[in-house]
Amino acid sequence: MADDSPKERLVGVYSDDGASPWCVDCTCKMLTRRSYTAVRLTAEDILSGEWTRNFVGVVFPGGRDSPYHDKLQGPGNKLIRRFVERGGWYLGLCAGGYYGSARIKFCEGDPNMEIETSRELAFFPGSAVGPRYPGYKYVDNSGERIVSVIRPVSCRSPRDKEKRVYFNGGCYFSPVQSEELKCSTTLWEYVGPSDTAPAVVGCCVGRGRAVLSGVHPEVGYADLDSSPHSDEVMSEMELHDSDRLKVLDDVFVFLENVTVDG
Repeated sequence: MADDSPKERLVGVYSDDGASPWCVDCTCKMLTRRSYTAVRLTAEDILSGEWTRNFVGVVFPGGRDSPYHDKLQGPGNKLIRRFVERGGWYLGLCAGGYYGSARIKFCEGDPNMEIETSRELAFFPGSAVGPRYPGYKYVDNSGERIVSVIRPVSCRSPRDKEKRVYFNGGCYFSPVQSEELKCSTTLWEYVGPSDTAPAVVGCCVGRGRAVLSGVHPEVGYADLDSSPHSDEVMSEMELHDSDRLKVLDDVFVFLENVTVDG
């Protein structure tokens, strides 16, 4: 795991059980385009704590959240939480967004897939509820779609338009009535089908920050070549590929507004 890159550009990407190899690849490419050095981390790497001395951030990508918990519950999650509290940042994409919330409600009523439980990182003090849109399956991409998101009214300019981004099984973020919610903010909202709901949230955690996303702004049109996707998704992604970059810009403006311990 050794890397001689400057500290301010090193970002860990969790690549152990549960992490989708395709999502890991997309995440690493996205970070490289933003001039970071992406370093893939196993659970063993996380538990060593070595990365906390040299890295500015850590990303948990899409995949399955339960295996993350199985390997990192207790000591691993304490290290991640402490890293953020001391000035690092955490980015959770889809499964990583579920994982960074205090509670998960997934596929309610489905006897084969339902998960309702708590999680230890709890950067967002409410619940990650999903999938936001129906049709998700672990075994293929049949539940994928391109969805609309928009900045919330509180920070929306008259020129802001809806953006179209990749989605596959992600959550929305449901707040609880708590003083803790003063430390979180909605960065982007889902548009429809019948109402809006937080799609991307930013959370202040000690001296650090976390962003949790139910959508996949790291996935671009060029990334779709490496995995089977529907013609509809391919054509929409080609048409709206630049939209996701606006979402990513807001994500990193929020994350990078931190001071990392020397």
